[in-house]
Amino acid sequence: MPVINLFDREHIKRIRHNIENTKGLKKSDIQRINDFRGIVPASELHAFFADKIYENVTNTLENKRNGDCNKSTFGTLGCICGSYGMAGAAMLCASSSYVCGAGIVKCIIPDCIYPIMAGQVWEAVYAPFPASSNGTLLFSNFEDIYNQAESCNALVIGCGLKVTDDTEKIVCELLRRYEKPIILDADGINCISKHIDVLKERSNPTILTPHPKEMSRLMGGVAVSDIQGDRENIAKSFAEKYGCIIVLKGSGTVISDGTKTLVNPTGNGALSKGGTGDVLAGMIGAFVCQGIELFDAAAAAVYSHGYAADILSHEVSPITVTARDIISVLKLL
Repeated sequence: MPVINLFDREHIKRIRHNIENTKGLKKSDIQRINDFRGIVPASELHAFFADKIYENVTNTLENKRNGDCNKSTFGTLGCICGSYGMAGAAMLCASSSYVCGAGIVKCIIPDCIYPIMAGQVWEAVYAPFPASSNGTLLFSNFEDIYNQAESCNALVIGCGLKVTDDTEKIVCELLRRYEKPIILDADGINCISKHIDVLKERSNPTILTPHPKEMSRLMGGVAVSDIQGDRENIAKSFAEKYGCIIVLKGSGTVISDGTKTLVNPTGNGALSKGGTGDVLAGMIGAFVCQGIELFDAAAAAVYSHGYAADILSHEVSPITVTARDIISVLKLL
């Protein structure tokens, strides 16, 4: 089985050329996305435009690296993530954020996972807080957590956070008070599923990245099969109702802000593994903290995340691909 040489850019270019027409999609996926093209007006059509958005975003960010710049130029992303037993989720989020250009990544974490993270993610800065008996953040530390968050340009909340009374209170209060963009992933989403109206209390930019089961929780238990049968309209109506951007993950990830709706053409079953969502959340956060408009940040991240999986699956079995492999290939896109 061939192995990708991550330092051979010509090899990567050849792979990209070979998969250019299909982006790793099965025929059924292409047909479903083609069907989507028929249910929205041409003026609102964003299916298959993800590649152009990604190109514009990367060109913008590369141009910012020319001339006089420093780490502050590219923003600080706060990652309120992790818990005992879930340090890896926080590490993947932080690592992918750096690969996608964040100037500084501040990890706001329970202190019980600090030694693990600090030994693996050397680039990050850390704000560890005393953990509960089960290794999660405590609401009693909220004001100090909030003060750390205030110094960031955007927050990713939820990767490996766990759902407790304390983390639910932390997430809800951050949504009420934090006036800069928030990306809610995984347990960040689960923490608000019983407090969904907190989204209506928020007047600042918010991105939610649910998989179908998390979307079901957000919608009060709507059957996953019903969500999967009407993904584009479900995402659009939820985003419109709650004033947020929805990234409904899955085959043909749907991104909607309630007005614009995009179906992503990249990605494959290699992404059906723990950790890949943490990588995506960090990518979106990195683009947002560098000043990219939220819809474009989500679209560009989803596109490149899937494209990395397509490249890997073209060269090795999709069975063997890990979340860390996605981060490695992102460096070459």
